[in-house]
Amino acid sequence: TNTQDMRSWQQRVQDAFNDPRQNVDIEISAYASPDGGLTLNERLAAQREKNTTQYLEGELKRRKIDTDVNARYTAQDWEGFRQLLEASDLQDKELVLRVLSMYPDPETREREIKNISFVYSDLASTILPQLRRSRITANIEIIGKSDEEIMEFWRTNPKKLSVEELLYASTLTDNDADKEKIYQYVTVNFPQDYRGWNNMATAYYQRGEYNNAKQALDRAALVSPNA
Repeated sequence: TNTQDMRSWQQRVQDAFNDPRQNVDIEISAYASPDGGLTLNERLAAQREKNTTQYLEGELKRRKIDTDVNARYTAQDWEGFRQLLEASDLQDKELVLRVLSMYPDPETREREIKNISFVYSDLASTILPQLRRSRITANIEIIGKSDEEIMEFWRTNPKKLSVEELLYASTLTDNDADKEKIYQYVTVNFPQDYRGWNNMATAYYQRGEYNNAKQALDRAALVSPNA
């Protein structure tokens, strides 16, 4: 449901706010459908933005989340109208799309579309209601670990590292034995990632262990045929 989705979204924002390695800010975009004239839709979209902002700021305050909220509104969402229309199976939608391309002026567009009365009734019940909405977006930036932190985790607690971080750690050392330990760890803990097997194959090959190299390559191919 929408309520469950909103709770999940709020929890994700909460998690990002509480994580020192993540930055989060929020955008609110409020819209009105293009019917009804610019003056009316300006008022409707502005009020929708205000209501959404007040609701969200209340929820953030309740959760003790202090982050930027940037809000804006679009009074006549012609672009959204076009996108929904193109994706619909509405009869005679090409006729309406032709009107959009022929008349850039919003008032003329609306008048010409309403003149196609048999189409407009369908638009009024299917497309237009979907355009009267607010969209809330959380922008989350994940801050990666430093090279020093990655190597420290590798030495003390490698389970804290992702497979990407482990493979990156192998590039931070010039010691072949240390590289191979990382590759072996990856093959054990991330056996479905072909890169660990490929890297092990390279290590075996460089030591002249050609049978082991072939076995590692075969395992990589089994995991990912395109490896």
